[in-house]
Amino acid sequence: MTDSKGRLLGRVRRVGIGLAATAALLALFRAGASAWGQSRLRDYRDATRAEWDAERARILERSRPAGEGAAQEDCGASYARTASIQLDVHPEWVKRALEAGPGAPLSPELAAEIERRRPEIDAFRQTARCSRYELPDDSAWIDYGPIHPVWHANRAVLVQGRWLEAKGDTRGALDRYLTVAKVGADLSAGSAIAGLIGIHDAERAYRRAAALVAGAPRLPAAELAELDRALEERGRHLPRLADVLRRERLRLRQMAMRLSDGGPLPEEELRPLAWSTGARALTTVLPMAAVFGHALPPLDAQLRAAEQMALGAQRDSSQVTRFQEVAADSLAADVTGLGAMLDAEHLQRTARRDCALRASYLLARAAVQAERAYADGGYPEALRALPQDPCGTGPLVYERSPGGDGYTLSSVGENGTVDGPRAAGGAAGDSDDIVVTRQGSDVL
Repeated sequence: MTDSKGRLLGRVRRVGIGLAATAALLALFRAGASAWGQSRLRDYRDATRAEWDAERARILERSRPAGEGAAQEDCGASYARTASIQLDVHPEWVKRALEAGPGAPLSPELAAEIERRRPEIDAFRQTARCSRYELPDDSAWIDYGPIHPVWHANRAVLVQGRWLEAKGDTRGALDRYLTVAKVGADLSAGSAIAGLIGIHDAERAYRRAAALVAGAPRLPAAELAELDRALEERGRHLPRLADVLRRERLRLRQMAMRLSDGGPLPEEELRPLAWSTGARALTTVLPMAAVFGHALPPLDAQLRAAEQMALGAQRDSSQVTRFQEVAADSLAADVTGLGAMLDAEHLQRTARRDCALRASYLLARAAVQAERAYADGGYPEALRALPQDPCGTGPLVYERSPGGDGYTLSSVGENGTVDGPRAAGGAAGDSDDIVVTRQGSDVL
């Protein structure tokens, strides 16, 4: 009996020693993995320090008052204090208004709602004119806080432009569309979702402006010259998908820059990693430092690859389809602010909208050029050289109306052929063509 108890106690001691040794080895392993993770984070931070500092310098430069408010020293307007303008009408009426052709009337209910909301819309337009970008000390990108108030307010300005357009107020409508385009560019300096919304808003604004310039009675030469200068200024800050993806990399960099050498990792920042099955499995045996140090550099590289594809698509629209190459890794979608935006189909749609934004902007510039050429007596010879179609394989297409002073300007899309116009300002159909048409020679 005594021998049996002694053997049992010996086994218990050996098991205890084994468990203690295993725990010590596991603790040593976790400490080593944590040190390795911290080391990788330090290497990542050091490798990206120059790019980080350069990006901060660019954003700080843009943090000055913009637009008309630049001359107002006391202009303290901020998108962060924007109140959401929720139009109290059926969403379908708004959708129809935004998809209607130039000059189409709004529903009476929507027109009345826009008139009722005029003070709020005017206040937002003033904010947009003298907006100040906000750069928190620990952030590498602009953060406006909740994006929906800015989005809803900007959409209300766009609908107000449609309302003025339907009333025949061409100047007022163009002013609203330029405001919407500026806010879209401002949003592109923010988070990923803000950047994608900014691309969409700016594309709609330039498309409507292009259609209105060609579809309304001709503007005086002085106003056309002023509009041309305003468009040129807006063109310096067109929102781009590549910028959206670059700022997602900045968000990851910002997380790494917050970490002090050997300091604790903010687990609330790293929790999105757990959405990935592989990462969840790693967190059961490894500290967060090791998981983060393992996942962050490859994720940065993946977003960098997507950014390069977006830049390539700006030069060659056929590269849009390559976005499916960066959409397979669910970890990238989960840990970044893009979420479902890294779905291949969605990225391809966004990339096409990115090129449609640039095409709409160029069509607006070309329409103004055509109107100025008509006013100067140089029409149509002044339109022989048009810029490259961002969505096509050649330049924008210009056709003069037979026997008249009208014209058609087109972006013919990826297939390079006119396969059915999608009017500027109109609804998207099966065709990716964007067409701007001047029917006659009415003079304002």
